[in-house]
Amino acid sequence: MVGTSNDLKPLPATSNEPVSLEQYNQNRHELLEILSGLHSLGAIADELPLPQIAVVGSQSVGKSSLIESMSGITLPRDSGTCTRCPMECRLEKAPTWSCKVTLRFRVDELNRPLNVHSDHPFGDTIYDKQEVEDRLRQAQRAILRPGTDINSFLTNADLNIPGESQSFSNNCVCIRVAGPDVPDLYFYDLPGIIANVGDGGNERDIKLVEELAKSYIAKPDCLILLVISCETDFENQGAGRLVLKDKNLRQRTIGVLTKVDRIEGGTSTKWEQMLKNEETSLKHGWFAVKQPTPNQLRSRISWEDARRSEKDFFQITHPWSSLDPKYQKCMGSDNLSEHLSLTLSEMTARKLPNIRAKIDSLLRHTIEELDTIPERDLTDPRKQIIKLITSFSRMVSKHIEGHPPDSLSAPSALISMLNQHYHDFRLQIHRTAPQFRPWESTVRFSGSTEREMIRMAESDDAVSGNGPIIFVDQVCSYGERSRTREWPGNYPFSVKENLVRESTQRWELHAKACFKVVESTLTEHLNKLIHDHFSHEANSSLMAAVRVIVSQQLGACAESAKARIKVTCQGELEKYFTQNEHYFFAFRDKLFTRYKSLFRRSRGQQSFIESLKTLTKTPQPMTSPSVRVSDRYVEAETDMAPSFNEDIHTVIGILARRGLHGLGAEDLAKLLPSSDMDVGLEIMAEVRAYFQVAYKRFGDSIPIDIDTGFIRMFDAGLEVALLTLMDLDVSKCLLYLEEPPITVQRRGELQLTRGKLEMAQRKLDQSGLSQLRLEELDLNDPTEVPDQHQEEIGEDIREERPLDNEKSYPMSSVPQRELMSWEIPVRSEHIPDAIVTHYESPRAYDTSIDRISFH
Repeated sequence: MVGTSNDLKPLPATSNEPVSLEQYNQNRHELLEILSGLHSLGAIADELPLPQIAVVGSQSVGKSSLIESMSGITLPRDSGTCTRCPMECRLEKAPTWSCKVTLRFRVDELNRPLNVHSDHPFGDTIYDKQEVEDRLRQAQRAILRPGTDINSFLTNADLNIPGESQSFSNNCVCIRVAGPDVPDLYFYDLPGIIANVGDGGNERDIKLVEELAKSYIAKPDCLILLVISCETDFENQGAGRLVLKDKNLRQRTIGVLTKVDRIEGGTSTKWEQMLKNEETSLKHGWFAVKQPTPNQLRSRISWEDARRSEKDFFQITHPWSSLDPKYQKCMGSDNLSEHLSLTLSEMTARKLPNIRAKIDSLLRHTIEELDTIPERDLTDPRKQIIKLITSFSRMVSKHIEGHPPDSLSAPSALISMLNQHYHDFRLQIHRTAPQFRPWESTVRFSGSTEREMIRMAESDDAVSGNGPIIFVDQVCSYGERSRTREWPGNYPFSVKENLVRESTQRWELHAKACFKVVESTLTEHLNKLIHDHFSHEANSSLMAAVRVIVSQQLGACAESAKARIKVTCQGELEKYFTQNEHYFFAFRDKLFTRYKSLFRRSRGQQSFIESLKTLTKTPQPMTSPSVRVSDRYVEAETDMAPSFNEDIHTVIGILARRGLHGLGAEDLAKLLPSSDMDVGLEIMAEVRAYFQVAYKRFGDSIPIDIDTGFIRMFDAGLEVALLTLMDLDVSKCLLYLEEPPITVQRRGELQLTRGKLEMAQRKLDQSGLSQLRLEELDLNDPTEVPDQHQEEIGEDIREERPLDNEKSYPMSSVPQRELMSWEIPVRSEHIPDAIVTHYESPRAYDTSIDRISFH
């Protein structure tokens, strides 16, 4: 066992000054004192890897008598209440005997975990052992009736208060017993596992008690003390089934056989084999104890007499008295207590570096959260409010100016969300484009041909367009019907305007919808910023006041923006005008070529043109010595009939002889006669070209109006509005700064947590153990214990390495791989039997060097 305490440091091997048994016990006492203090941290303790011992057993297996034999106190037996809630037992050596009882509340009346565990001292310190039984009986009643005043139980006044008690509770009675004959030990006594309930009982209690036990023994740092009665088969005992069927739990279980004086004749062999760990073996082995008989209990046998009676029983009763001495050392309450104390202190010493690291981490996070809710400075409340308002205004400006998300998982920033709204708006406008069909409405195509024609006609349109579908013959018909006194071949300009209007008449509705969604997004974002900024700095009245002014400011800016949007819509929809001539003409020409090609295809003329285009261009020879054929390239023969190519070459040659040089095969397409639908195709091309210009312009104008006339205008006037419209009277500012109860509560919880963690740090620092590096501890060698345990003991207790008489180091200078034990010089006469029992190997105890080593 590694020693602790600044007053007692490990001595180098060169020192001849022995360390007394009292000093050794003080080190162990300090270890368990640290462990007890850490367990009392409340909810924090659940996050620390704290070693603990949990006593588990079925009902009526002698668990209460075992606790009495180790603690020296008497537990209440009349009503069985001592097994209806966990009991934390802290036993420690002290010059004089005393006992303190505390109530620890971890859950509320509905069994819901509390954020902060609370410890309540229950009565004054007890100095008379005879008073403990009544005090514990009262404490159990207080735990089982959490809604009743604690003081009423101390006077038994609760017995006259109507109301029902809980059958079991997760809350805990804490008892601290100190005295000269009390071992240093720390454990939890859990309610006994029950198999059935009596008349009027609640069947749910069976599951409740089992789950309570599981919540303790499931912790990886919990050493299980499994109590098995020899009066009945252990297979029939619920606690045995709960623990022994789980291989992982068996690795950290110490078995205790009780009621060994009631073993049926002829069955002692089975229990003897269990004690030897030959049957139902456990990693930490088995112990056997003998409690007072019912007659001895009725006669109020003293604790000292009970221990003597137990010792006599194992010395004279077969088969126990005939067992090898190393197994006899596993009998009796004293040996069990000593073994538990050694094991627990060893586990604690090994875990201290990890515990300290976890405490440091929890403290760091606690301080970080406390920094987010500092206590208010109310010396100048008006200044505080103005500071909050201006910082809020700057934060809003930052969001409106635009900034990227803080991380990959963070939500989209404000401007990113608004940009998505603007993109959706432009898409909706684009979808209103007129869906022109440059062929006559009476023409019918095959399914695949029609789809291909539509795809080519709409190649510049948005997917899922919803604009009007218009055929070229409908355009021509509408143009003819619109003519008044125009010259032949001309149509009124209103024809094009009305066709544009067919598509743009819904633009204003889309613009208003865009503004509405932007306004909603901005409002929602601002409300979140208000909450995030003010919730930890002020109460709901300040947030409400800020929200009112922000809403007013948003309303005023919204009216201004709506007016701008209306003007833009009027300018766009009442007069159709553009100065973007280059884009207009380029787009118009492209569309007219496409539309005319599709129209010709619909009339079957496209095959001739396509035939011309498929000819590969190659130089052609001159057809006459006096006339040069075109210097341009013409199409060479392909798979077409030779007569077609010859005809094309002949025509080009004739035209060349007539002075039309430089013609190619594709130029012959221009000789096709014009169509009566060409004017309609031109109108369609111009209307669609103007739509393209207008939709891009409008798609930018509305977002600019919203951004300039609404969002930026709101940002520009926010701080002035807040400072001028809010009531900044000192009394009002004090009201604003009144903290929400939840913030005050949380700060109090964090301050309490910080205080407990810092106290735990101080205790660990004072002990000196937390400075040991974990890698300096050899985790592989099991401690020397009786032979029955050597193969099962595992990582929690390590085997003593042979001492090196030639080499020894001060603790601060021991090399990492050579610091395997803490060597304490000790006089042989100071070594008690219990210690020699567990370190009887010559490697661990050698009187020739007067030194004993504990890991």
